[in-house]
Amino acid sequence: MLKTDQGPRRGLRVTVERGEGKAPLVALWGGIPLKRKTRIGNLDDHPKQVWNSSRNEIVKRLLADTCEMCGSHDGVEVHHIRHLKDLNIRGRAAKPVWAQMMAARHRKTLVVCRVCHEGIHYSGRPSRQNS
Repeated sequence: MLKTDQGPRRGLRVTVERGEGKAPLVALWGGIPLKRKTRIGNLDDHPKQVWNSSRNEIVKRLLADTCEMCGSHDGVEVHHIRHLKDLNIRGRAAKPVWAQMMAARHRKTLVVCRVCHEGIHYSGRPSRQNS
């Protein structure tokens, strides 16, 4: 039995005596209380923000309510790609304008109007709305 702050606990204590003038080496295993701490500290309903207090870039771009391709202000949406590496594949045909813009800015998102967004998805094909 080991004596702890919470009372006697089961455990193992090994003591190795050393030479003159040196304190013995002591190793303890166990002696840890296994009950859970049920007291809850102060709850803060309004914690401070961990990150910067300003809005992130995509929110600012959306709130600008402007298409980044044509400058239109109606029906703004966000086009998103999975990987930036998909934009810069060597040996492929020339990239469309939207892909060049995303690659140049190193961004996976592009804020565009509905017309430009359909143009990105249906370039060279008729739009679903028109067919």
